[in-house]
Amino acid sequence: MALHQRSIVDLLTVASFFVLAVSAVTPSCDPAFNTGFGLGGHALPPANNVPTADPTGPYQVGVSFETYCFEGRGVALNYWYPALPAAGSSPYVSAGGIVGKAVKDAPVDSSSSPYPLIIFSPGLAAVDDAYYFYTQNLASNGYVVVSIQHLDARTANVTTKKYALALAAIDAAAGNTIDAVIEEYTDFFRETQFALTYRPQEIEFALDQTIQSTSNKSSPFYGLIDTDNIGMSGHSLGGFYTNIVGGGMPIYCDYLMTPIQRDPDFLVLSEVSPCAFPARQNLSGPFALHDSRIKAIIPLAAPTFLTRSQLARSAAQVKIPIMTITGDNRTSETTSWVQRDIYANAAGPSYWVKIQNTNHYLVADSYGLNPILSANMSPDDNANFFDKAAVYMTYSTAFFDYYVKGNKTAYTALHTISSSCVTELDSRND
Repeated sequence: MALHQRSIVDLLTVASFFVLAVSAVTPSCDPAFNTGFGLGGHALPPANNVPTADPTGPYQVGVSFETYCFEGRGVALNYWYPALPAAGSSPYVSAGGIVGKAVKDAPVDSSSSPYPLIIFSPGLAAVDDAYYFYTQNLASNGYVVVSIQHLDARTANVTTKKYALALAAIDAAAGNTIDAVIEEYTDFFRETQFALTYRPQEIEFALDQTIQSTSNKSSPFYGLIDTDNIGMSGHSLGGFYTNIVGGGMPIYCDYLMTPIQRDPDFLVLSEVSPCAFPARQNLSGPFALHDSRIKAIIPLAAPTFLTRSQLARSAAQVKIPIMTITGDNRTSETTSWVQRDIYANAAGPSYWVKIQNTNHYLVADSYGLNPILSANMSPDDNANFFDKAAVYMTYSTAFFDYYVKGNKTAYTALHTISSSCVTELDSRND
């Protein structure tokens, strides 16, 4: 769920680093607040210009940033788009020290505009440009991608509560990584009510702001975006909200709950339902967060906060196309059966892609290629990065091409195993 689901050793190692590095962080509308690299409220040394996977599409790529004041705090939006960089332009180096082919603030390529829009929601504590190869690749294939710098990217802190960290380590070792991360970030999740107090609002703001920019003559994106064809993707916590906001998975509260599930102050937060919190209670209904403008979704390693008994019921309300992409690492990737349950119960076209020897970090190359974090990963997870990245790029492009662009030639790629790194490729209702 958070960006750092991992084995018991990794969990304790990184958690110890976080505890030693705790600092007070408060949201600000100052653009400088959204600069630098780290995990939540903690700075992390970036890599040293480490190359990521090359994009596969015919377009060159530009990348730009805008910071807006939203509800008294800064929300940065990171745009990836088809571009016409000047000859000899230097490639953009991300905050995490990753370098690809995108060029910062390059002029837009309007030759085939308008381009479909993809809203991207990063994982818990992840910065907006941490998914270089994934967002760059979609832009190279003719999409405008907007990645959101969420509140937690600068404020999420690992708890200092020893009981919670002990529970997290036990859960991670048992492969129950969703509960492990809830306990690891128990204070943050309790304060933000499972992120319901800010994540959906920031996603809606990003979508509205981007749509407005396409009709604003002073915007570089004027006329560039096809606002009738919108997809959404997100990783980890962003994957959960991709399912909720984009997919329309309802948060039901009409079932019989135990006293623990109804108690927002219960010590073990992973046992508590979102229905225990005012942020859910004050919604107009279980579908209140759904945005019907979104036509197709790709949750990457998405967890859930929903009570497990309600998961299949909620997933059955996902009526638009959905593709789940996840790794197979049992102790450092989002709990597989939860993701599979959503795949198996979605009412619309549903796709399932599982990648061999892949952990939670890989798609977020700023973290997966970071030397400090990768030192705590297994050799198998660190191996064959470019081949594994190609899997993410191949299937995400084919899926959005087919369901957002309406390109019927992409159907074959959706049903073809692209490499030996793909361990599972399934589909339903298509």
